Amino acid sequence: MFLRNLDDAKGLFDSLKGTFAGVGMTAFSRIIPSYFINPYNIVSLRATRDLSLLRKKAAIFCLEHEKGKSFPEKSFNSALLLAHPLTRHFLKGLPDPKHLLLYQNYPELEDLARKEGWHLLSNPSSLRVKVGQRSFFKRLAHELKLPLIPGDIHPVEVIHTRDYEHWERALGSRFVAQLPEVVQGGGKGTFFINSPSEYVMLRERLKENAWRGAVLKSVSMHRFVEGIPVSMALCLTKHGLLLTGLQKQLIDLPYCRSLTEDGVFCGHVWDDIPWPLSVTQKARKQALIIGEYLDSLGYKGILGIDFLIDKWHEQVYPLEINPRFTGAFPMLSLLHLKDKVIPMEVFHILEFLDVPYRVDVEELNAIYAGSVVGSHVLLFILSLRNTNTIDLPSAGLYEYDPDKGKICFVKGAFDYREIKNKCQFIITDGPPVNCGEAFASSDLLYRVCRLLFSYPVVDDDGVLEPHAHRAVDWAYKKMGISPPGTGVMEIINNKSQITNKFQ
Repeated sequence: MFLRNLDDAKGLFDSLKGTFAGVGMTAFSRIIPSYFINPYNIVSLRATRDLSLLRKKAAIFCLEHEKGKSFPEKSFNSALLLAHPLTRHFLKGLPDPKHLLLYQNYPELEDLARKEGWHLLSNPSSLRVKVGQRSFFKRLAHELKLPLIPGDIHPVEVIHTRDYEHWERALGSRFVAQLPEVVQGGGKGTFFINSPSEYVMLRERLKENAWRGAVLKSVSMHRFVEGIPVSMALCLTKHGLLLTGLQKQLIDLPYCRSLTEDGVFCGHVWDDIPWPLSVTQKARKQALIIGEYLDSLGYKGILGIDFLIDKWHEQVYPLEINPRFTGAFPMLSLLHLKDKVIPMEVFHILEFLDVPYRVDVEELNAIYAGSVVGSHVLLFILSLRNTNTIDLPSAGLYEYDPDKGKICFVKGAFDYREIKNKCQFIITDGPPVNCGEAFASSDLLYRVCRLLFSYPVVDDDGVLEPHAHRAVDWAYKKMGISPPGTGVMEIINNKSQITNKFQ
């Protein structure tokens, strides 16, 4: 069957038997297949305030809702979620064969899937782990002759045996330390070093050679380079490589300035401002080279590549490969659906099914390279204060009323298509339902919810736009969180760190 539009995809999936279920920590993260698969199920961990809205699109099993309690976030993943007796009981009641769409695969999940007869719509865990390692990417970049930011991966002992002056001579006065054994994304395990005192502080933090529960064996040390952090989503198919245009990443927004770690991922901005042609060509060429190499290893489906763009010199540095659904999803796909474009999830799923289909890769890539416009901003705990009595805001569409000078709830919504003007925004992917405590984590980077906007929320200089600032400030106050850097004039007068992400 030739896929030209979403109706074609719906028709193809309607012809298939069995159960399709997305698996994720939150239901929102796996909502996209509900737009082309019916019926569609979601297995999620978190009880969030958007569940009643999402259940209008999909049948959702939520473990926290079933248990009536929160589960600690630390070390909890989709393998543990699916291994829970209540989850397994729920899935047993669904028709066979059962196809599970995952964020990423785990060895223990593969064993469980064999026992339960599940079909995992994901790459083998061994391939995912290999491709996601910084050492693998370093070797790959050298082999493929890709441009790299100066630096290398060293045994972790170098932090304790080499002083700041050593790194200053090798990398310059400003450099970046990253911890490869900290596998969580979003900036966890990243430190920007700007002075001898900051290096001493890093040494103290890593004196036990451990961070975020991980035993450290190595440290990645690289030069600090000014640039714009961007990403690109790819999908490896039997018909060729699908890839999007460049997506600006929001890094270290002002409300993150008190956090220990740096390079914190806060969301994306999609706009219609064209990049210099040479930048686009270089990024696309690098993505194609990397994609073709991964295809030779047997990788299928969706992945992401992070880049750093030096616009002044029109240089493009690939930073890392994310062999999974990235932080751009499902927002990117919601924007594609808004423009009546087939989302990448369609092709990701089909690559793991023994179902023939055809697609014009060149035509679709021309569409994916076109402009989508919108943003999403992540909100975090940022504070360890007791918040279990806070009345968190409802999920849905909100609007700023300039006459009343306040933000008001409009209706339940989680789709960009519901936003009608710049004064409106959506709260979704949370906030959590209070299952005895507001936030089931002591991690300051625990994601409470995200805000969706129909326009780019930063200007050309990386300054957060006033309407977006107002929404972020209001949401944090409603959650009882007052992070530094959220005052109106402070955010408007200070550039967000959209321009600082490094390998």
